[in-house]
Amino acid sequence: MVMWLCVLVASVVVSLIYLLLMQAFAGNLLVISFWFSVVVTIGTGVYYLAARIWFAGAIMVIFGVFYALMWFSWRKRIPFSKLVLETVCHVSRKFPSTIVTSIVFLFIQALYSALWALAFMGSFKHMDQYKSCTTHTDRNGRAYQSCSNVKQILSWVFMVFSFYWTTGVIINVLHTTLCGIYATYYFFEGAPAGYPTRTPALSSLKRATTNSFGSVCFGSLIIAVIQTMRAILRAIRDNADSNIGVELLACCLDCILACIQGMAEFVNKYAYVEVAMYGKPFIPAARDTWDLIKDRGVEALINDCLIGNVLQLGAFLCGAVVAIAAWLYITITKPQYNVTGSYTPPIIISAFIMAMSMFKVLMKCIESGTATTFVCLAEDPQVMARNNPRLFSMLQESYPQVVRGVHGNHAF
Repeated sequence: MVMWLCVLVASVVVSLIYLLLMQAFAGNLLVISFWFSVVVTIGTGVYYLAARIWFAGAIMVIFGVFYALMWFSWRKRIPFSKLVLETVCHVSRKFPSTIVTSIVFLFIQALYSALWALAFMGSFKHMDQYKSCTTHTDRNGRAYQSCSNVKQILSWVFMVFSFYWTTGVIINVLHTTLCGIYATYYFFEGAPAGYPTRTPALSSLKRATTNSFGSVCFGSLIIAVIQTMRAILRAIRDNADSNIGVELLACCLDCILACIQGMAEFVNKYAYVEVAMYGKPFIPAARDTWDLIKDRGVEALINDCLIGNVLQLGAFLCGAVVAIAAWLYITITKPQYNVTGSYTPPIIISAFIMAMSMFKVLMKCIESGTATTFVCLAEDPQVMARNNPRLFSMLQESYPQVVRGVHGNHAF
């Protein structure tokens, strides 16, 4: 418990340090993160080739090389991405509640994960009593047992689904709350009447957990169902007992579901902005947001934005630093349960994954701000001309189709 508490604290500290670095060195991190992605992609391909996984290795290396060649066109996008990142960081400084809210939800997520892990292990032990075994005889006359436990399998599926759905709801409530804060800033910063509320964070959180909570749960449910199906397919693939046909089918279905999940998560991220702004039901919000983004050409801005690379780099660095800290902790303290060192690899891997997950929750204050900026820009670009003339001028010069001007009613 002490070690995992240290991992939690270290993850928060490293994430906050990286957030400060993003605010101070936005342009440099954009360049570093691009080439980091290239190195990781090619490095993964080389690893697969060394492991004699020829097809996957060749694909990764080729993709990495093409990704590197895209630098000559993508380097022109760095000034735009830098300005967007600086704008979002400026809002997070103006409203520290964005960071505080992220930290609060981080601890809620950590607490739920601990509770779920305890329940998951307990359910496995409890359901083991329903195992039924039958004795068979092989062709050599030797007896062997074949066991099955349908109730335990159903319990596993339910627990996995419960984890994905609850985690998705927690993260999307945070995302919707942050979107409300950033949208309030976008439309009311510099307005003669001022802000509609003294506490944008509390007002946005109230809407996300009351009026819009059904929409948050429904959007999270879609992703949770896909994630659960993928977990089942991975379990089937891992227990296929060298049945190549089953493994191939499970792998193909998992790949298809991964693509669907990626598209659904992309739509969700921007749909929740409309949910936060207008309190729309999820499906109308998703449809209206996507139509608005396509109509105004904002998808070009989304594709040209390199902020995602910066967040991926931060997640990896946070995971690496915390994993090293976990290794140092168990090496120096030498706990009784790890005398043989058998727990060292799983502890390091778990610390790496946990730190990356917590980093992503904390960095919602940046990701949500970016998504909200794009949707609000599509909604009414003239507001940006008033509040951020520098960014508006760059958009007007590079993306004239985006700044045609659309005015709507903003219900906050």
